[in-house]
Amino acid sequence: MNWLNSHWLQLTLIAGVIVLLVFGRNKILPRVQENKFILWLAWIVTAVCGLVLGWALIDVAGWVTSLPTTFGGVVASLGAILAVVAGWWAISMLVEMFRDLADGVPDGDARKAALWVPTLAPAGLSAAWGIVTNPRGIGTGITAAVIAGISLVFLFKIVKAALAGKKGETVWKWFAAAASLLCGLLMIPLLAFADSLSQQYLPGNWPTGLRIVIGFLGVGLLIWAIVDLVPKKKQGEKRMSPDEGVRAFLTFGLPALVLCGAVAVGAISDAATEQGNILVGSMK
Repeated sequence: MNWLNSHWLQLTLIAGVIVLLVFGRNKILPRVQENKFILWLAWIVTAVCGLVLGWALIDVAGWVTSLPTTFGGVVASLGAILAVVAGWWAISMLVEMFRDLADGVPDGDARKAALWVPTLAPAGLSAAWGIVTNPRGIGTGITAAVIAGISLVFLFKIVKAALAGKKGETVWKWFAAAASLLCGLLMIPLLAFADSLSQQYLPGNWPTGLRIVIGFLGVGLLIWAIVDLVPKKKQGEKRMSPDEGVRAFLTFGLPALVLCGAVAVGAISDAATEQGNILVGSMK
């Protein structure tokens, strides 16, 4: 009862949106094909409903993924996995919406995205990120691994669909890069869990050695991303365009640098300084 009293506004807004959607389906949608104004009216009404639902569901998603007790932890972990699926599905619909809006007329795909993207993306991804940074129930590794795997599958689908666009090729490449960044952020918990395992099971200084190698990988991918951003003369590019190198860095290199970059840079700096001192000493 206390929860209902605390969230009365969100619950009433959800009920109100349902009423508005029913009204729109019965009164607006039957006439959407008559002219462009009614099509845009239907799209705007749907988008407003999606924004309201998204705001109302953020607290609900946070409540589900923070339930106490062991059972609550299991529900929270499963909720996070479902949330990340919903969030990525919403983002994938953005590609369909942008293509639908290319002709200046918001048809069925655009209306569907206008409802579900603002509804699912904020609540779903915020809940998923919250639980993978403080997972309970079915385990840190399982939750992080499943979410990372789901993210990679959706990323491949989104990038493929985005790069298939013929118009606005550069814009679609930046959209794919943004999706890669989101996937890279969701990869961090899995890499952090793997790092904790290495601390437990690898002997001596080998965990630090592994961190250095992973950090080197991140540095290498960063260099590739920088080179990739430089306009490619052979392809007739005149402005920066993020291609495979940028996407690879954002997906895999960024989490590697976040967790292991400092260790790798420190090792490089120490080794270079020591070798430099030896060379200077030999010249005296």
